[in-house]
Amino acid sequence: MDFSDVDTPQLLARLNPDGSRDATFPIDQVGQGKLKAWEDRVYVGRTQIVSRITLDGQLDPTWAEMNTTPYFLSLQGGDYHVYPDGRVLMSGAHEVNYPDSGWAGLYNLIWFTADGYLDTTRAPRAGNGVVYRFAELPDGKFICTGPMGEFDGHPTSYIFRVHADGHLDTTFYTGADWGQAACYLPLPDGRCYVGGTHHRADTPDTLQVVRLMPDGSLDPTFNNTLHFGIAPPLVNAWDIGYIESIQPLDAARLIVTGLFRDVDGEPRNSICLIDTSGQLLDDYFVGEGCGTYTYQGFVDASIVGLRFMGDTSCYIWGSYHGYSDGTTNDPLQRFVTRLYGPDIGMGVQGAASAGHLRLYPNPASEQVVLEWPATTAASDVLLRDAWGRLVQRQRLTATSTRLDLRPLADGVYHVELLDAGGRRATERLVVQH
Repeated sequence: MDFSDVDTPQLLARLNPDGSRDATFPIDQVGQGKLKAWEDRVYVGRTQIVSRITLDGQLDPTWAEMNTTPYFLSLQGGDYHVYPDGRVLMSGAHEVNYPDSGWAGLYNLIWFTADGYLDTTRAPRAGNGVVYRFAELPDGKFICTGPMGEFDGHPTSYIFRVHADGHLDTTFYTGADWGQAACYLPLPDGRCYVGGTHHRADTPDTLQVVRLMPDGSLDPTFNNTLHFGIAPPLVNAWDIGYIESIQPLDAARLIVTGLFRDVDGEPRNSICLIDTSGQLLDDYFVGEGCGTYTYQGFVDASIVGLRFMGDTSCYIWGSYHGYSDGTTNDPLQRFVTRLYGPDIGMGVQGAASAGHLRLYPNPASEQVVLEWPATTAASDVLLRDAWGRLVQRQRLTATSTRLDLRPLADGVYHVELLDAGGRRATERLVVQH
């Protein structure tokens, strides 16, 4: 990233609330990959390995740099997952040589301890390719993607699932034989939305957003052939749109982002709204979204991710110059943009409702505190996921309480305060572990 106030490109930066670069944050520090907050530190992907930094941008001295540790040598980078206790599961294709356990060669899923060393109590797992992206599912399994024909000694496909210990789950088979998945959105019932670009043996179409059944087959109740198109000069390796993120807006709608200019022929600039049956919606983002830019002869315009905040806003980020919200086209919006929630359909509680319930912190990780005035006769608090499913219910005896969020997956939830007559107030809660 090039900033006007520094001479060299930056792999990691911290922004002020107004979007300017925080000059107190160190420059020329580690970065480039995804960030994952953990306690009072942050994990940082670095192409081939994972580092951990403190909130002031310094390398965490309690985390070993992986390539300086015994038994491990990084090669082809992939993805990583952070467990609540700080352990890391990293993917890709890396060399492990631990003779005492018979591990020698290339492995695709490798566990590390909370201080950055190879976890010699967890057997690494290997296939005949590379695992580029993966995500934890509600039951502790992982859904993975990579050019694979075999994993853990069994035949598989480019999108596959493994058990919590890395063994291939042979009850799940997608038949994906080309492309890759870039993002996943698991559902509590075992189904999973998958975005990216891939082909599978049971359909002639190139698929970009699908919903998989628990066994890996396509969900017949979902429109799995929604087409995301691009046109010159915006191209990529496959000359077709590529999905980067799928996030629930509420129980009935999903926000999809990526590299695309149209959806089923309708103009959409890297961001769109679909319903849970896979139908394109006209509620928001109609002909709006990000603008193109040229770098070293390549034209790009993509939104890589989206994150909701606890207030009525969210952030998007990616590779683009300019963003149009349908009223204003702001050419100064580049790479990171904050969107106002009501403009994209994020519900806003009325003043009377919001005044009766306060949540903090929000976003939250391990727990959230709820407070309400003594004049509010609250009896119960309900916590619902983005699909409206009840995940917690707690009886109230005071004017404040705490909810334990540790068992919950990351995502958007809704907190409902009830009194004897029914719902009294509702607030949005973002859980980020």
